[in-house]
Amino acid sequence: MNRPTGSAELNADRLNIHLQNSLRTIDVGRLLGAVINEGLVIALSGQLGAGKTTFTHGLLEGLGGASEDVSSPTFTLIHEYQADRPVYHLDTYRLKSQAEFLDLGIDELMTADAVVIIEWPELVASLLPNDRLIIEITHTAEASRQLSAQASGPHSREIITRWRTAVMDSDFQAGTLMI
Repeated sequence: MNRPTGSAELNADRLNIHLQNSLRTIDVGRLLGAVINEGLVIALSGQLGAGKTTFTHGLLEGLGGASEDVSSPTFTLIHEYQADRPVYHLDTYRLKSQAEFLDLGIDELMTADAVVIIEWPELVASLLPNDRLIIEITHTAEASRQLSAQASGPHSREIITRWRTAVMDSDFQAGTLMI
């Protein structure tokens, strides 16, 4: 088994992965979904076309859902997916205020068992739980991306630890993991 190479420094709060193509973006999302065993809020940032929805395809599959159900919620604002636990996919790109976000009933969605994925979370960051997983995907070349994940509390730190282990134990050959 080929494992991704990593740096010598271990940071329990961070995970950085170079993704060579969209298939690797799906793979790393799938690995994250497979290690989530309770509710989690994921703040998912990146420019238009960075791969946020592509990542969510893999994430939903890892959570036991069907990746073909995933589509960008830009115009509908929120999608609910069937998986092993409730999964809500929100997009705040078109929202003008935090009040619009609250009008979506977000408090009801953030239950102990739900996974809530929020694209373009910058407008509503102050309304999100303190303990959340913050992921940013950036372009590094035409097809490749850099995924940077940051834990903001004990639950998200545990998720990053399990996610890192899953990536290192997988056949994730086309990416580079920086631990």
